[in-house]
Amino acid sequence: MFLDIHNHSQTFDANIKKVFNLDITVSTLGEDLEHFFGENESVSVGIHPWSVSEDSFFEQLEVLEYLAGDSRVKAIGEIGLDKLNGPDLKLQEEVFLKQIRVAEVVKKPIIVHCVKSFNELIAIKKVVRPKVPMVIHGFNRKVDLAKELTQKGFFLSFGRALMESDLVKEALRNISLDQVFFETDDDKALVVSEVYEMAADILKINIEELKDKIYQNYLELYL
Repeated sequence: MFLDIHNHSQTFDANIKKVFNLDITVSTLGEDLEHFFGENESVSVGIHPWSVSEDSFFEQLEVLEYLAGDSRVKAIGEIGLDKLNGPDLKLQEEVFLKQIRVAEVVKKPIIVHCVKSFNELIAIKKVVRPKVPMVIHGFNRKVDLAKELTQKGFFLSFGRALMESDLVKEALRNISLDQVFFETDDDKALVVSEVYEMAADILKINIEELKDKIYQNYLELYL
């Protein structure tokens, strides 16, 4: 089975295990939480850095704490840091740290959104030392950063950028497959099997072997 570790599309495919992302926005605070889940049985839940509300983030965190232990929640995320969008970075960091603590309590992995904030992310991991795995979604940077992040224990998830960037292809070639996932994010034109096919070609590996390996990585997130 294919695994799509980070997906925003509410579509289903029997051949793909999708972890749908649900963002706790301010508007979520008034929703019926069962309706919030919909028909999804595998989701990640978190407060995206763009959605952090200076006035309401405590209420957003209360919703996350309530939802985090639900068996349908497979990961906390996407959460993280973004220097290009969202509120002040200090507030983003505060909310990010509180969400890491929630993930630690429920012992679930974290899906990380990181834009131009890798130094801050690495510093936070070094200080906090979370025991749960951290998966950086949508990795689209060079090989040196990929090596540094994986050496520090991060997992990397690849999507559209793997189809288009030689630098990202090179990054995939130079890290351990033990720390790799694939995704479609919010790209409605992309099917995760296409990402697997590209990765299999890059790595010169049989696609069935690749599928088995990535799914094993997923299972090991919870060990």
